[in-house]
Amino acid sequence: MEELVRSAKGIGRWRFVDEEQFLTCLHRMRASLPDEIRKAVELQRESERYLRAAREEALRIVEDARREAERIIEHARQEAERLLADAPILQQAQRRARELLEEAQREADEHRRAADEYVQQVLERLERFAYRLLEVTNEGRKELATEASSSNSKSIAR
Repeated sequence: MEELVRSAKGIGRWRFVDEEQFLTCLHRMRASLPDEIRKAVELQRESERYLRAAREEALRIVEDARREAERIIEHARQEAERLLADAPILQQAQRRARELLEEAQREADEHRRAADEYVQQVLERLERFAYRLLEVTNEGRKELATEASSSNSKSIAR
């Protein structure tokens, strides 16, 4: 088209072009325009597909990175626990804790034994007291019975 305008004769800004050449050029432009628009739309769709795929890939990478970070953190936590379990200070603390528990258990057993002995002694004293009370009660009954018999004999004798 540009060549058509430059080759045309005219005055100043005005040019005279061959109508047939102009229309032929215009038809060629119109015919190529839909192809160009179709290519542009196709390029836009393709770029949108690439963009969508890139976003999905980025999300997948971020999710993979998150899972890997969680796995690394869990591994580090387990390793820290293992190292702490192997630490001499922890072993000493655990040994001391076991010793304290054993000592407390021994003391509790001793207190329980002493309490059982005390209860046994109290029960024995209570039993002796109960026997003595029974003896006193029986003696009192015998005495009452003896007095009642002697009273009955005296009343008969009168």
